[in-house]
Amino acid sequence: MGMRAALALILLLGLSPVAAEASLLELAHKAREEALAQHAPAHPDQPLWRRAIILAEEAAAAEPDNPEAWRLLAEVYTETGWWIRAARAWERYLEVGGASDPRELAEVYRKLGYLAYQRKDTREAVSWYRKSLEVLPENPEAAAWLGRIYLELGRPQEALKYWELAAKYEPSEKNRYFLRLSRKMAAYGGYAVRRFYQGYLAYEEGDLERAERLFKEAAEAAPEWAEPHRWLGRIYLEGGRPAEAEAEWRRVVELEGETEENQHFLKLAREASRYGLLAAQAFFRGVAALEADRLEEAISQFERAVEAAPGYQKAWKWLGRARYQAGDFAGAAQAYQRALELDPEDPEARYFLRLAKRAAEQRGAP
Repeated sequence: MGMRAALALILLLGLSPVAAEASLLELAHKAREEALAQHAPAHPDQPLWRRAIILAEEAAAAEPDNPEAWRLLAEVYTETGWWIRAARAWERYLEVGGASDPRELAEVYRKLGYLAYQRKDTREAVSWYRKSLEVLPENPEAAAWLGRIYLELGRPQEALKYWELAAKYEPSEKNRYFLRLSRKMAAYGGYAVRRFYQGYLAYEEGDLERAERLFKEAAEAAPEWAEPHRWLGRIYLEGGRPAEAEAEWRRVVELEGETEENQHFLKLAREASRYGLLAAQAFFRGVAALEADRLEEAISQFERAVEAAPGYQKAWKWLGRARYQAGDFAGAAQAYQRALELDPEDPEARYFLRLAKRAAEQRGAP
């Protein structure tokens, strides 16, 4: 750009004529710094950012082989969310010898992938996410999105390799879960996989009615697959339908065996069928707390259980046990007494009632 054209641009943008002595690159840097300093809303149409964009574009055009000019332009595009232009500017920055760290470009590609996904343009989304992985292989977010998309498409074999990458570079609980899930899903066919994954997304969005329908369709399409039954069991528990939950968890146990998790939820569903979900949840939290020697927490949870379900005989016994271990022998005796009233044939309640009464009497003796 010639001096006359540069001066015209400077005047057009409302800059001081003194600025003509500075280079376009310097002016662009200052314009960006001003937009940041004034916390201007980062958008291409915002006046301060628009001025920074124009100056950065002119600086890059004036010095097409200058990495600093292209980096500045890429940063301004990125900061204002002009993702497609940001991608082209970062690409050019690397072409002309910019620093080799490709994280910024990988992130821009990932943003473009997400925008395409929101438009339901799956092919374009996959393309951008793949580009993101190409420039930055250690990129768990892009890998997870590719895994997610291929699960939605009912292509678990392709999803698996991306969940392997996601779990490798970010071994979060979610990534490890979908890695395990993808390995299992590869055996059950595209239709069942699509229905299951759509059900999972509906569940995440809080649409439990749709999630239930989709999980049922997945279970019907793949009768030997435990995962749809597992999620149906969760939905039924959360929806206050413990009898249906119990049937689903029983099916999970039949298909997968008596793992600790499966047994826990089957027992929870059984207890909830008899005493209600709130009481059952409090009871199992109390058991876990007692086993961890957190006596006050255990007592509190067992008290919640019997408050929610006064006829919960097992919870009364465990309350007696927790109070006894805490040294509250009189309170333990009261709990065991109530448990024995609910089941007069319970030898354990009768035995520990005697122990609690004796300990309370001994403590009260002069």
